[in-house]
Amino acid sequence: GAVLYAMTEYIRRLLVSTIIDQGQQLPPEALIIVTSAGIASAMAAVVFCPFEAVRIRSVAQPDFAKNEIGVLRRMVNEEGWDSLTDAIPVFLVKQVPYAMVKFTIFDLSTEYLLTTYPSAQENLALSLGISLIGGVLGGISAAIVSNPADAVISELKKGSSSSDLSPIGAFQTLWERSALFKGLQLRMAFYSFAAALQFSVFDGIRYALGIGADDLRLYFDVLGEVVQTKGGGGGIA
Repeated sequence: GAVLYAMTEYIRRLLVSTIIDQGQQLPPEALIIVTSAGIASAMAAVVFCPFEAVRIRSVAQPDFAKNEIGVLRRMVNEEGWDSLTDAIPVFLVKQVPYAMVKFTIFDLSTEYLLTTYPSAQENLALSLGISLIGGVLGGISAAIVSNPADAVISELKKGSSSSDLSPIGAFQTLWERSALFKGLQLRMAFYSFAAALQFSVFDGIRYALGIGADDLRLYFDVLGEVVQTKGGGGGIA
């Protein structure tokens, strides 16, 4: 969460600044958000993959080791460092669409609700309530999109990484068993709760720092006017 949210905000602002510096017209805000979330989620997937590999092994084989540190040591000693990172390609397939859908649905839904109830922008309780609703919708949508890749990762990490099962083989096995969406209800509940909590904390921090919910929109509008002024040659004498 720390990597994904921080990098999404950073990349979003970096993209805008780069486009402005090149004198180009700003694309739609949604496109910038989707691009930023996609790049940030790819970076987060690389960071997150080793932790998830240990977690899945701990759940799939409870007697593998006494604790997570023990699981990590045994996996590295017996299977090598590759056992922590060999699922990164699958994580990218899962995490990138997951983040892009989550951020897009959240932004679209909260923008609609804030437009419908403008007073919520000045009320902390209402603003956080809207963030909760947007987070739930974003989390449910993201769970549906990422569930097949989640199932493949779980299938790969159930046993030793020295097995011959490849991501494609795991996908085919799950497809034959009609199990690509197994556990979807549980993931929808978990991801909606997690996304709602994350976005609420994120918006709460922005509110505490005096940054309004429409801060980025105003930022884009101002930069867009600057681009149009430069393009029209209307500089200040």
